[in-house]
Amino acid sequence: MKVGIITISSAHNYGCMLQAWGLQEYVKKLGYEVDIINLRLDCIDNLYKPLNLYKGLVKAKRFRKLRAFLWQNLKTKGIRAKRKYLKFEAFIAKQLHTTTCYRSYQELVDAKVGDAYDILITGSDQVWNGAITGGLNRAFFLDFTNKPVRKISFASSVGKTVLKDYEKDFFQHYLENFDAIAVREESAKEMLSTLTNKSIDVVVDPTLLLEGSDFDNLKKRPNYNRGYILVHVINADSMVRPIAEKLSKLTGLPVIHNRSDKRYSNELGRFDDAGVEEFLGLIEQAAYVVTNSFHATVFAIIYRRKFFTIPHEKYPERMVHLLSMLELSNYLVKDVQDIPTNLNGLDYHYDKVYELLDIQRKHSQNILRNELENESTYSTIYK
Repeated sequence: MKVGIITISSAHNYGCMLQAWGLQEYVKKLGYEVDIINLRLDCIDNLYKPLNLYKGLVKAKRFRKLRAFLWQNLKTKGIRAKRKYLKFEAFIAKQLHTTTCYRSYQELVDAKVGDAYDILITGSDQVWNGAITGGLNRAFFLDFTNKPVRKISFASSVGKTVLKDYEKDFFQHYLENFDAIAVREESAKEMLSTLTNKSIDVVVDPTLLLEGSDFDNLKKRPNYNRGYILVHVINADSMVRPIAEKLSKLTGLPVIHNRSDKRYSNELGRFDDAGVEEFLGLIEQAAYVVTNSFHATVFAIIYRRKFFTIPHEKYPERMVHLLSMLELSNYLVKDVQDIPTNLNGLDYHYDKVYELLDIQRKHSQNILRNELENESTYSTIYK
């Protein structure tokens, strides 16, 4: 049978790439033929295009020193951004089994893309967050085909806990498209359950459907020969840097980070031009991970790293849910004072964490398997 997955698969961030790859690979393991339906929305793609450099912008004859500084700065950032862009495009081409590129919901409808599949899956990631997708998009509600195919949501995320009235109406209408619904956060289940009579399950992010060893062929070992603190920041966050600085002073370890606009007192390097494979290797080899990223937290757990996660300022729900589920909430920090001065007492109890994770992984695997096979999604672990 042939499965089509539609997700946010063109955003050049590590989480988007790895969740798409994770779901693709797990469904393939179950014996299905899998495509990633290649919907590339301009509102997402434009965020990741490398900086366009035009010499005409800095041709003014005055302020020559400033002009030279600005040009060199822009040129350097542009080169690094271009390098990263090409690495992500190479990952998409090599690792994701994508269809022809489509630019809109209407293009999917006109091309009758859905007719090629027996099963359609939407998810994971924030496919149901209109702030990410340029407004709630019918494509991510599998409304682009009239063929009687099985329609599944797996680990879809809304990205917030409160919906506006028009969003409630939208969900109430389009959730009726689905034969099975599974979301990534408990808060999403609670919110959407008021808008449909359909059963809603909570499942793990697709990266957690797999074992750490499943990523071995992807990751690339970094060239650093000493311990380091990996700092991975998405968007701006005023607390990440002081927390990382404190940890660096307490441990004596240098920092490797992904921000071209930041500097650290004890800095070993930057990875703002790293591809997906390098990102995995950097986390695996880190002594500590400091991040406000959900997926950096996920891979810190997969690789049993010591970590501190700062809740994302806009979308904290998924990391709060993850760390609560795995009894790691002590490592969700909001202030420098939350970092203990005695790090020797840190114990992440990863054996216990992996027992809890294994329960959730098997639960989610069973739900997806049953959704694909059109069986009851009720998991025996909750009886």
